[in-house]
Amino acid sequence: MSMDRAAKAARISTSLWTQVENGTQYKRGRKVPASTTAETLQAMAAAVGLDAEPLLQQAGLDPVEAVEPAAAPANGIVDLSGLSEGDLRIVAAYVNGIRAARRN
Repeated sequence: MSMDRAAKAARISTSLWTQVENGTQYKRGRKVPASTTAETLQAMAAAVGLDAEPLLQQAGLDPVEAVEPAAAPANGIVDLSGLSEGDLRIVAAYVNGIRAARRN
């Protein structure tokens, strides 16, 4: 499996996957040790069919219980009231990205 596909399966960016895999990231132009979360490590392990426990132990992190995604509304309508204009633009961009990915 390619890194791109693994990252997509884990729902993280390829750059985050690379940072975690290499153990380094750049901050303010300087190479520093990468930091991550238990959720990210668990998602990465699940994406490639590995047990996350050894990764979590090595990183000194406790496992996090998986949160079930919210069920889709029966009528297909999502309440976006209360979101700012900026948030609405982000939601629209996200939806457009999903649609574009499905066309490919």
